[in-house]
Parts: sequence; C-alpha cells; structure tokens
Amino acid sequence: MTFQSYGFLFLFLPLTVLLWWQLNRKGWGKGAQVWLLGVSLFFYGWHRLTCLWVLLGSILFNFLLGKALARTGQKRWLILGLVGNLGILGYFKYANFFLENLNLLFPTSFGTLQLLLPLGLSFFTFQQIAFLLDAAHGEKTDYTLLEYACFVSFFPCVASGPMAFHHEVIPQLRSASGRTLTRGELTQGLWLFSQGLWKKVIVAEAFDAGADWGFASVGQLNSTTAVLVALSYTFQLYFDFSGYTDMARGLGRMLGLNLPDNFDTPYQALTIGQFWKGWHRTMTRFFTRYVYIPLGGSRRGTAVTCRNIMIIFLLSGLWHGADWSFVLWGGLHGAAMVADRLLGKRVERLHPALSWALTFGFVTFCWVFFRAESISQGMDLCRAVGVCSFGGIDPGFTSAFLLPLPAWLTRFLSLDPQRAALGMTLVFFAFAFLFCFQERGGKEKETRVSLGGWTGVLCGLLLFWSVISLTGVTQFLYSEF
Repeated sequence: MTFQSYGFLFLFLPLTVLLWWQLNRKGWGKGAQVWLLGVSLFFYGWHRLTCLWVLLGSILFNFLLGKALARTGQKRWLILGLVGNLGILGYFKYANFFLENLNLLFPTSFGTLQLLLPLGLSFFTFQQIAFLLDAAHGEKTDYTLLEYACFVSFFPCVASGPMAFHHEVIPQLRSASGRTLTRGELTQGLWLFSQGLWKKVIVAEAFDAGADWGFASVGQLNSTTAVLVALSYTFQLYFDFSGYTDMARGLGRMLGLNLPDNFDTPYQALTIGQFWKGWHRTMTRFFTRYVYIPLGGSRRGTAVTCRNIMIIFLLSGLWHGADWSFVLWGGLHGAAMVADRLLGKRVERLHPALSWALTFGFVTFCWVFFRAESISQGMDLCRAVGVCSFGGIDPGFTSAFLLPLPAWLTRFLSLDPQRAALGMTLVFFAFAFLFCFQERGGKEKETRVSLGGWTGVLCGLLLFWSVISLTGVTQFLYSEF
C-alpha cells in the first residue's frame, strides 16, 4: 500500500484518522495507540509481509537494549545495539555489494544472495540507533513498549522518513489522549497532503518518464537532450521526495503530530553548504549529531574538520545505496563542502547569480551519478554533455513525458503533435524552475492555513487532479533506500 493509491486514500486514511480520534476523545489513549500500531503494521506488511518480522524484531531488540542502558548505564549494551543494528542493515543492504567486490579483488566466486530489502530499513534502523545513543547519554527514555513500537512503525514515516527522533514523536502520542482533532490540524494536514500528492503524482511522474527514457538511451543523446535528462532527474527527485515529506507531515497533522520538515528550498542555495541546510535535513542532523560531533566536529582544527566532513558524506553516500556510484556522489559532495569551508568568504564575494548557477550545476552533475546504474553510465551522460553537440531536442525525450497536450486540444488548436509535445516539455521545465524558486520552506510552511476561499478551491483541485491521475504511478524513490 502506498499513499498514492485508492485503497489508502478512500479507506485506510479516513478509517485510521476517524478511529484514532474517537478513541482519544473518550480518553482511551492506550486503545488509540493499539489501533495506530495495528494500522501501521498493516500498512508495512501490505508492502511485503515476509519482512514484517524484521521490523518487529528490530523494535523489540532495541526497546529491551534501551531499557538495559537506562537501568545500568553499561556501554556493553550500546555496543551490542550498534553491532546488531548495523549487522542487520549490512546483511540485507550491503551483503551482495561486499561479495561482488570481494570477487573482484580476490580469486573468489561467491554467489549472489537472494535477499529482499525490507521497506524503510535504513530509516527505522537509524532512528533506533539514535534512541540507543540518547539512552546511553542519560536522556529520558521512559517509554512503554506500545509507545515505542508506535513511534518506530508510524506509517507516515516508516517507508521514507522524515527521520524523526523519539523525543519528538512519543510525547505527542501521549498528549493526544483526551482531546479531539482541531480544525487547524485538519486543514493544515489536508493542505500539506494535497500539495505532496500533486508533487508526486503529477510533477515527479512526468519528469520520471523523461529521466527513465534518457538514462536508457545515453548512447544516442546530443548535448541538449543530455542536459534536459539530467535536469529531469534533478526535478524528479526533488518533487518525489519533498512530495512524500509533505504527505507524511500532512498525515501527521491529521493525527495531531508535528513531524520535522526535510526540505527548505534547497534549489535556491547559493553555496553547497546552503544546499545541505535545505536538503534531507533530518538525515543531515542525524549524521551531524551522532557522527560528526562525536568525531570532533570542527573543534580540532581545519585538517580534522575536513576529514570529518569527508567521512560524513562518504557514509551518506553509502547509506543511500550499495553501489560505488552512491559513494562517488557522497565523495563529490564531501569534496565540495571541504572546498566551501576552505574558501570561506571568497565564495561569498561571487555574484549571487553566478553562485547559484555553480551550485545548482554541481548538484545536478552529482545527481547524474546518484541516478545512474553504474559510474560508467553516469560518465557516458556527462560525456554527452561535454562534447557540446548542441542541437534539437530528441523527439523521443519529449514524447516520453506523461503530460503531453491532450489530442483533442492539439487538434482544436491545429498544432503539430511533435511541436506541441516540445512546447509542453519546455513549459514544464520552466514551471519546475519557477516553483522551486517560489515555494516557501522551513518555518514559512508552518503558518496557519485556511481552506476557505481560493486556498480551499486550490486544495480541492490538486486532490482531484491527482486522484484521477493515480493509475500507473510509481513507488517513491526514497523507499528504495
């Protein structure tokens, strides 16, 4: 089951919200939590029932270790937790990657393991590592197993984040008992959810089709089309992932919870440092708090700081996937962050337009390797841009988009179908640029909204447009990580 499915929208979601608030309104907080845990496990198991035991085992394992840490303060329980969590993550996500590279380096012939990657494994593993580390540092973790299980399996976040911390979610679950859903929570939740659904179903899916076609046709692209293919994935990833975050946060608001935002206008950044303050913010804060600072952060001189930055970004690349292309992506961003730190104020002296162009161009270049099936495929696309064979846009690329002008409108306006598709594609790219520059981020997203007047009409239109376009919509990109 996914957010962008009829079953979720018209059955799962209304039943979940209605019964959650009915139970809480009567003061049956524990009953409401049992209900939330049940629907969350149902949501997770719907994707792949055989992997449900991994989630349940992980919850029980970490809860018991957290209790032992809080009771005794002995570091051996933390070590056991880290080894166990990273071992499970390594087995399911990196075992085949390790064996493949072992076969390349040594005269071995280990076969590929037939493993299924549990949904959201990286997300809920890192959330629980944070829980154990906080418990080891004496932070308050006096939760019941039911509360902890609700937090880890919480269906809006379990697949692709945002990566919330236990102290952000569990107190809110407790405080829901005895109260009802407010009008502000409902309207803000619907508004966020409708924006996110529209981003995914309408915008991201259109760019997805163009990116898929382009990466499958790398050998035949001229420079113009290659640039548009790279931009397609740049926009697809943003609208897909930020769309998921908006939906998850909207669902949280409908259930009375404030979840952390993952994005703050990253494509408006003038430096690579600003980009990482706005992109996947919950992952960034995890690595900063639990890896970068314990390594010494920026307190031990420039050389150690640069080393720590590179470690963080190489780990970030590997976190995203078991492939050298992800490691390269992380290394490139790490090198850019090091350069940004070393150059300091000299970067700030550049004209803002030039700073933005350099930053956005670098981010787009790095996304090529993030999307490519291999480093060599990514290099092929970069070479297609580098040969400067600029010319017309390949008709195959324009026809691949999922938002061509309707046939009846093309005939009515007496437009050539190919020219209409080209015009629609260029308009779509222009719209994506404008949207990324106009969208509010950070605290501005938290302002109170009202669904009266034009805002309500727009919310309804976004939902209607998205619902009638659900057929054939793909899975969220970050659910693969």
